[in-house]
Amino acid sequence: MTVASPRRDVGHGSAHAKVILIGEHTVVHGSPAIALPIRALTVQARATLASDSAAAPPDPGIGAGVIRVGGPGFRPRTGPEFAVDAALRHWKITDTPIAVHTETRIPVARGLGSSAATTAAAVRATADLLEQSLSDADLAAFVQVGEQHSHGRASGVDAAAAVSHGPIRFRAGVPTPLPITGRALLLVADTGVSAGTRRAVGIATARLTGQRGLEMLRAAEGLTEDAADQLAQGDWPGVGRSLTRFHELLADLGVSSDILDRAVGAALDAGALGAKLTGGGLGGCLLALADHPDAAARISERLYDSGVHQVWTLPIEGELK
Repeated sequence: MTVASPRRDVGHGSAHAKVILIGEHTVVHGSPAIALPIRALTVQARATLASDSAAAPPDPGIGAGVIRVGGPGFRPRTGPEFAVDAALRHWKITDTPIAVHTETRIPVARGLGSSAATTAAAVRATADLLEQSLSDADLAAFVQVGEQHSHGRASGVDAAAAVSHGPIRFRAGVPTPLPITGRALLLVADTGVSAGTRRAVGIATARLTGQRGLEMLRAAEGLTEDAADQLAQGDWPGVGRSLTRFHELLADLGVSSDILDRAVGAALDAGALGAKLTGGGLGGCLLALADHPDAAARISERLYDSGVHQVWTLPIEGELK
């Protein structure tokens, strides 16, 4: 192992949020999922060399702060620390203490990939500081190390989405680019309630057993594959129907909540093509699909009336037919 002496004083890195359009929870069991980047919500990271005495102590939180990695006797505690430590070991650099400062615009514990994005930004900043090459595949692998520590059984979709450059279809650890035809608007609404990812994973896993569990997994796979085909064809009403039916499946799994169901109902009543929770559930965020800016504005107003705290309206677009 070596001590690094970088020629630059500061390394920079960034990463974006994501939403799982469809496929939450069942993706852990081998079914496909579709994820989209949210480039409007980002994490910025700055990495510097830090002496043992000067470095700030590790921040146990994920959203923002300072983490310290490397140096004699270092033991990682948080997801980002595990990921950066894995990267340093891959580069055979472990005797160099690094301080990584992160600033995030991604709400924490809302199913938007805050932990994966923070981790990706931290690894990128460290690579930039130490002038190490970093492929997307290696970055996703390092982020997955952190996600496994942060969330337990992690499918890898958050890690893949955090480093993706566009929509992806994810299955069995493998992301592939997802073609999209036409354009729609996706509303991402924050309920203001922290998502209970670990608890939700436990609830869903318990219900995805036995014959009934197999039937639900087959249904989830069919809906996700339908959505992929509909996106490729530009069939946005079809996409909306697939999303709503998947929300019903997730509710049957026990990972929805009163506020999520109320907001989904409000979006559909306001004319959304479809709506569903996104991420772990039991709080967090939901999605609603609109085909026109006027419809998006109407849906957004109804979502606020239903009790959500914030709504972002984002374009989903691909090649025009």
